[in-house]
Amino acid sequence: MPKFESGMEAMLDTFVFETGGLLEKLDEILMRTEQEDISEVSDDDIGEIFRVMHTIKGSSSMMGLQNMSHLAHAAEDLFDIIRQRAYKQMDSPKLYELLFRASDSLKEELEGLEDEDKPLTDFSDQIENIGEFGKFLTSGGEEAAEDSAGQSSGPQGLFDEDEPEGLLTYRVEYAESCAMPSARAMVLLRKLETFGEITKTIPADLDDDSSDAEIKAHGLYIKIMTDDRDTVERLLRSALNVESAKLVTGESSAAAADGSITYRISYSPACAMPSARAMVLLRKLEALCEVVGTVPEDLESDSADDVIRGSGLVVRIKTDDPDRAEKLMKTAINVADGKVEGAPAPKKEAAAPKQEAAAPEKAEEKQEAQTPAAQTPKAPAKAPAKSGEKHEQSMLTVKLEKLDKLLDLVSELVITESAVTSSPDLRGFEGSLERFNKSSRELKKLTDELQDVVMAIRMVPVSTAFQKMNRVVRDMNNKLKKNVTLVFEGEDTEVDKAIIDILGDPLMHIVRNAVDHGIESPAEREAAGKTEKATVTLKAGYDSSEVVISCTDNGAGMDASKIMAKAKSRGLLTKPENEYTEKEILSFVMAAGFSTNESVTEYSGRGVGMDVVKRNIEKVGGRLQVSSTLGQGTTFTIRIPLSMSIIDVLTLTVGGLSLSLPSAAVREAFSAQKKSFIRDPDGNEFVYLRDKCLPLVRLSDALELEGAVSDITEGICIYCREGRREAVLFADRIECDQQVVVKPFSPLLEHLKLKENGLAGCSILGDGSITLILDVREIITGKEEKRNGGDQGAV
Repeated sequence: MPKFESGMEAMLDTFVFETGGLLEKLDEILMRTEQEDISEVSDDDIGEIFRVMHTIKGSSSMMGLQNMSHLAHAAEDLFDIIRQRAYKQMDSPKLYELLFRASDSLKEELEGLEDEDKPLTDFSDQIENIGEFGKFLTSGGEEAAEDSAGQSSGPQGLFDEDEPEGLLTYRVEYAESCAMPSARAMVLLRKLETFGEITKTIPADLDDDSSDAEIKAHGLYIKIMTDDRDTVERLLRSALNVESAKLVTGESSAAAADGSITYRISYSPACAMPSARAMVLLRKLEALCEVVGTVPEDLESDSADDVIRGSGLVVRIKTDDPDRAEKLMKTAINVADGKVEGAPAPKKEAAAPKQEAAAPEKAEEKQEAQTPAAQTPKAPAKAPAKSGEKHEQSMLTVKLEKLDKLLDLVSELVITESAVTSSPDLRGFEGSLERFNKSSRELKKLTDELQDVVMAIRMVPVSTAFQKMNRVVRDMNNKLKKNVTLVFEGEDTEVDKAIIDILGDPLMHIVRNAVDHGIESPAEREAAGKTEKATVTLKAGYDSSEVVISCTDNGAGMDASKIMAKAKSRGLLTKPENEYTEKEILSFVMAAGFSTNESVTEYSGRGVGMDVVKRNIEKVGGRLQVSSTLGQGTTFTIRIPLSMSIIDVLTLTVGGLSLSLPSAAVREAFSAQKKSFIRDPDGNEFVYLRDKCLPLVRLSDALELEGAVSDITEGICIYCREGRREAVLFADRIECDQQVVVKPFSPLLEHLKLKENGLAGCSILGDGSITLILDVREIITGKEEKRNGGDQGAV
């Protein structure tokens, strides 16, 4: 059975994208306002939550996803009560828990929509819980409920016109778990007969087979004459299985003879909580006229919704202006129809009363304009509509797949351009290439601009990934009680959309580990003398041609000796213990199946996650690094190329192998003289360049290549800088400068540790040959560690 309405399959991507965005916005508002008292939350935030649920309800209904629509509708009804300030009592933690759960359920449903084998989720329990909480909000406690019940007329024929004075009428409700309420009622009646005279019951015959069903549906009505009312009411309320016992008055038996008007209001079938809508409507009516009674009499009862859905809401009012009252009822939210059910009171005559009512009408219209009821009939002003149309036309939603295809085409264009401008056929040409060179320069300029535009389209702020971590920390704080504060720095940093999509799971794993494993409990922090607040900081920024994202906690840090011992016990060591640097030891935490947790928790401890995080980041040419100080905290750093597809490079030759050096790291290329070359007693080589003594890195040694130039004066030196690190790389020669399309290495080559040895990826050149792209930072860092005897820690 299809999940969607016929013909709506093409709208699925748009629906998922827009609904996902609305739910993220909802989470952001809930996170920001959760610690506030609901009365202090701004009307804008409350209205925005209401609009989010209203939009999701409508779009889900359009798609035919009634389960999502009904859940969003229930939440919308709930927040309509809050928006109208119609609640009499509040439980903020319960409110937010219900909303967060509804948000999570809708997100999970979105994720499974494309899976045809996964059925739609039944949200009936959640909808019922939200409905019950809505009734709790609008109830004023037992006393208020009794007052409300006292205004009811009860079932037909309950009150006689010649009823004696002092006759009391009670409505008794039994618990749902009571299997035979008619039997319980007989026992109760025998006890009551000791303290008064029972004149009538409804149902009249408690031995009838239908009495149980009638009592369960409408309750047991008892009419009694007594001199000891307190004892009677005490007996009623303390009787076995009795859930409530309320006094019912007969004020409404006068019907229309007293000038009142009775209306029957029908609510839309899509309305999840008609009783809650009814309560909001009654409060508006009470400000305008006198509400004499309603059926059902108790809108807070469990059966109220079923009664209203079955036969509508009956409202009897007294008013001098029935037109306004009728308009208010008919324009209320979710009202499908409102009909007069009796002889209306005479209307006012002549024009004078209308003029008297003009001012209140305007005031009422102004009040209604602030409610959703008034929003339905009113048409928007023309001027704002034009402005809105112009704004909408300036934005366009495009599938990411189309942008990926466009980027692939640009990448192929770069390769083709390189093939044309670097064609071997041109090397032996003896004629003038002035026009060709001019055209090729123009082509390169246009290609660069096209690349910049395509990449700019794909750039989004990293805050879209950061904000999701608020919810992760919030939920963990509720369960672990660590009171961790999540701090963002540089969240406006823009990165490729593909990076954001990949960052979601890695960041979640890292943040979870930081809160669960890194941060100590409050008692442990106090014992360690830590006075600062437990904090996890997510930071983003640029470093040369890379985007750097770090997660830092001020927790317990990692003990390198314990990590080494566990790695040894698991047989992960590939060389003697004393040859491992601190950086290499800490890297064991990213090995498959490795965990430093002594016990398994809901969030970590199984050794599953960090190895997956590392692999996912490396798939896009990135790196995951870890550094830690025992007792002070741990930092996980993700480094990903800013542009994952196209970069400018210098193509070098080392030992007959083609290598590409990212141009962003190059500061200068020069030929060194013998006198500029220095070797210290430990064998470390340096090049003296303009008052700087720079370490020399022979690429042939770093990459273990044979047949390379060894004489410093015969090769080419390239002065490179990455962040605060700088060095001179030595190669055989520079072939050319060009653009290449970066391709990550295959996972099948992971065991070769190419990234750790200074290779960032590979590319195909214009002539069809393959070039390896150097990772300048890794090459310089590796040289520093070797020069410092392996004592260099993680960076």
